[in-house]
Amino acid sequence: MKTVPILFHDIDGVLFGDYAGEFQLRPGVKSWLAWAHEHFELVWLTSWESERIKTLLKVLYCEKFRPDEDPPVFHHANWTKLENKVAWVQQAVQKLNGREWFWIDDDIGKFEPEIEAAGIPLTRCIQANPAGQDELTVIQSVLARRLAGLGTNVDGPEKDRAA
Repeated sequence: MKTVPILFHDIDGVLFGDYAGEFQLRPGVKSWLAWAHEHFELVWLTSWESERIKTLLKVLYCEKFRPDEDPPVFHHANWTKLENKVAWVQQAVQKLNGREWFWIDDDIGKFEPEIEAAGIPLTRCIQANPAGQDELTVIQSVLARRLAGLGTNVDGPEKDRAA
């Protein structure tokens, strides 16, 4: 059995977008979570506490796809004692022993100088647009292309399959 890649996943600005000046759940969040859990081992790289993440996943993911089960197993990165998320990603990547990984966050652009200085490949970092209405579909397409580039057979969003 092949090990799936790791996806370091932010919440605010990724699952929640900025619409009309307020953070709101993005359209397609349930489908996104199903796809992401199918193709990745998720590590939540957020300042949210583990119990809040578990509650969010229970409501969003399990309601539709696994109504009688607990949320999928998840990992929560405790990065808040470090300088920033970049420092945590740098340490985590060094421990992966070549395992494939990606990082999605709405602050990638803000951290780009630190990312480059840390030697983290920008091709592994996906900038989420906090205001993009179809952002989860865009991110899924980007990740599907990058996974395909690694030789991983993965389907993108439905509309991309027809193309």
